[in-house]
Amino acid sequence: MTSSSCSTTTAFGHQPGSSELLHFIRASVARIRMDAADGAAIERRLSSLLRHALATGSPFDIALVLGSAAELMLFPEQEVLEQCTAAVQQVDQQALRGLVWAVRHRSMRSGKSVRRFALDPQ
Repeated sequence: MTSSSCSTTTAFGHQPGSSELLHFIRASVARIRMDAADGAAIERRLSSLLRHALATGSPFDIALVLGSAAELMLFPEQEVLEQCTAAVQQVDQQALRGLVWAVRHRSMRSGKSVRRFALDPQ
């Protein structure tokens, strides 16, 4: 994942659009699936990635992890999702904000049966 605490530009020097974000999310999901053998390992990996993204304050990384988790039909606990939303809302990036909105919408539509993960303690 691209990490940038001061801006939300990619390593290529520009702000990602929605099609680029989708490409990054799909690549991230593929890496997560290769690194983690089962559902519990995937949850731990997502938890670790999201904790790191929040710690660095990178809106791009936060949105990327949220999008990856949603593709895997996993969502962070509601209070963590709210924290992520607040962090991404700070930047003027329509694609990132739209991605987070879509994740929140998918999470709400999934109802009570949605699989949620907590942030790992480190």
